[in-house]
Amino acid sequence: MLDSLGFDPDAIEEAEETGTAELLAIDGLVLPERGKLTLAELADKVGAEPDVVRVLWRSLGFVEPVEDDRIFTKTDVRILRNLIGLTQAGIVQPAVALQLGRVLGQTMSQIATAVIDATEAQAAEARDSDDNGSAFATSAGDVLPFLSDAVDYTFRRHLRAAARRRVDLATTVEGAEQVIGFADLVRFTEISRQLDDGALVEVVGRFDDLVHQVVVEHDGRIVKMIGDAAMFTVVDPAQGAVIALEIGQVVAAEESLGNLRIGLAYGPIVSRDGDLYGPVVNLASRLVGVGRAGAVNVSHELRDAIAGDRRFALRSLGDKPLKGIGDTRVYRMRPGPGWVG
Repeated sequence: MLDSLGFDPDAIEEAEETGTAELLAIDGLVLPERGKLTLAELADKVGAEPDVVRVLWRSLGFVEPVEDDRIFTKTDVRILRNLIGLTQAGIVQPAVALQLGRVLGQTMSQIATAVIDATEAQAAEARDSDDNGSAFATSAGDVLPFLSDAVDYTFRRHLRAAARRRVDLATTVEGAEQVIGFADLVRFTEISRQLDDGALVEVVGRFDDLVHQVVVEHDGRIVKMIGDAAMFTVVDPAQGAVIALEIGQVVAAEESLGNLRIGLAYGPIVSRDGDLYGPVVNLASRLVGVGRAGAVNVSHELRDAIAGDRRFALRSLGDKPLKGIGDTRVYRMRPGPGWVG
């Protein structure tokens, strides 16, 4: 395989002696172009200062290369030249290019790490077998074209969905107001201590699956998963309330997961790099910690937005001291007489 990928016989022999043949094969499969250019040579070919290239490279999350390292390829030239052209034409502002570079780098790093994590067991099995890892390297070559197509297509679909959400926000009466929700597994630290690594991965994976199913079904978006917690958003207040109640029900039905505490708030949000910020986000996060396991706590603004909807029963818990916020009126939400979830 290494020979067919065009590696020098001396490089192959060295990799076999040092036990890095599998890594060398994956390098050849993932980046079939060999690096031939230094950073200065790359900058010269794209018509930019080396410092500009260096900053863009770092924004993508890559370690700054040593001055004489020849790691850059023709593809690097093409992509960077196109990006420089977009900025020079004023289509993309330099600050926006750096911002998007950071988001792209973080997201692709997470996807790449997730792929490696998902195939770790297969890799370990291959290393323990007689082929010394070559089977895993071969499978990586087979899967890579699919992953590249899947990432591109999934991005296009999500770009369409994000644009539609932004239009929905702009055309609602409230403008940029939306629901923010936090769902936190109760006693997760205690439960995790009783599980081995495999069982813990299954529990976290099951939680992820359930939350994604409910949120996506009701036109919401998962902002991020944080181990034993989830942050989600949706434009419509009633949909946010439905999501919270349904997540609580499906998680409670799973014996391995236990119960959730959920906090919901409604109001104006600041959006940047795919994440959400502002007082409403902080409020939703603090509402999670109020009350017992299984509680769904909502802000006064969300309570007013869904008042009169028979699917939801709400009662005031009075003013509660919330860290960093102060005394805040909190409402407990349960399924109402019109609930058919």
